[in-house]
Amino acid sequence: MWTIVKGAGDMISNVTPLIGGDTSNQSVSTVVTVNYLENTSEEAREQQLILKNDKSGEESVFTLKQKGIDIGIVVQANMADKRQHVVGFGGMYNPIIWTGNNLISAKEMETLYAPDKLGYNVLRLMIYPNKSNWKDDVAGAKLAQQYGAVIFACPWDCTDALADQVTVNGKSHKHLRHDKYADYAQHLIDYINYMKQQGVNLTAISVQNEPDMDFTYWTPDEIANFIAEYGAQIRATGVKLMGPEACGFQPEYTNAVLNKASAFAQTDIIVGHLYQGFLDTSSNYVRDRHDYVAGLYKKLSSSGKSWWMTEHLFNDGEKPTDANFKEYATWSYQFDHLGREMHECMATGCSAYIYWYLKRFYGMMGDNDSERSAVAMGTPTKNGYLMAHYARYAAGKTLIQSTSADNGVLVTAYLSDNGKELCFVMLNTKSRNEPVTIELEQPLTAASAIVTDADRNMQSQELTYSAGSSRVQLLMASRSIVSLKISF
Repeated sequence: MWTIVKGAGDMISNVTPLIGGDTSNQSVSTVVTVNYLENTSEEAREQQLILKNDKSGEESVFTLKQKGIDIGIVVQANMADKRQHVVGFGGMYNPIIWTGNNLISAKEMETLYAPDKLGYNVLRLMIYPNKSNWKDDVAGAKLAQQYGAVIFACPWDCTDALADQVTVNGKSHKHLRHDKYADYAQHLIDYINYMKQQGVNLTAISVQNEPDMDFTYWTPDEIANFIAEYGAQIRATGVKLMGPEACGFQPEYTNAVLNKASAFAQTDIIVGHLYQGFLDTSSNYVRDRHDYVAGLYKKLSSSGKSWWMTEHLFNDGEKPTDANFKEYATWSYQFDHLGREMHECMATGCSAYIYWYLKRFYGMMGDNDSERSAVAMGTPTKNGYLMAHYARYAAGKTLIQSTSADNGVLVTAYLSDNGKELCFVMLNTKSRNEPVTIELEQPLTAASAIVTDADRNMQSQELTYSAGSSRVQLLMASRSIVSLKISF
């Protein structure tokens, strides 16, 4: 006969049977079942089972070992360390004068801006030089506005009537005449008032889209002087003024506004584009540009003003003759370009991120370019889903300080105004799955998450947590973006 005795510890919950054998010394086989409890701690534990021969007194000791839970990469957020308010995310409304029949339908606007769809909440419009075209964007803008979107507008062309020509680096450019500044300010005011009469309430208006490029050329001083002289008149409409919106966030243009007190006073939002590099800091040029843009938040925070990234696109491999044709359509490309850039912009103080065309083969949804569009017209692209992660989980909240124990998992965190909702947007840049543990400062009541990767689009992400705990765990798939919402 034999007897089993449990050693000290609480790992083993039950053993059956505890006694067995045969008094007649016959050979008997007995199956012993050992039940154990889940180890919810990070520490490994063990417990012994002692098998005793009742006749001889001989004992055999079996040690059962159980690993602690693998908490993986620890992510934390400091809810008291608040950074910029996040206005939101969106893109450019396809302008009728450039895109012809590739316009955005009402159904497509619903896909882009409805809170239960992609959930974008910022729309950029073109201020057409000819007033007869202004009516063409009203319906789309009103739809976005009905879904709660922030609407702003930017001029490309100062109009022929107000322009002359200047030569810059041997090339002739359209240029706003100095004696027409008052007329140009009135042109912008007329647009604001027209849209208001149609039921579109603009949040902001820009002085000029990319004044350093081929549309309407301005010198840095001209932009700053115009804002200083006419900014108050434009802002008297109740619409905020944006500037200088240079290509590549050119420091000479931005600094001209920042360093001229009378211009800075009339500029509500500092804006620019990231076409000359931001992520690949292996070159001195891009690193300097990145550091300049990343430093804007500190320069602006004490003034109560913010900076927005109002245009960028990623379209490598767009030509059929390119060796990497359709590279822009791959998950790897979109994750490493738009995904990482949006993370870096938000982490460094950006309050709004606006892509170029909403509806384009390299944009947020497929268009009518049957050769290059990777998805059907009106269907969200991977870019579209990447932006939706931020639009639905970060917009309207305040960025707070957050940390990840591994720089391969990129994290930003956002807190609601009432402090009852905390959201994380996380990118696993690694080529392997990673367990992640969110350590919270207070007990939660509920949590949910979505994931997008090469095979999934905003699908439910499995979480491990219990109400009243201060920890949420998940397994992040390789090369994925996960957005997590926690309620307190």
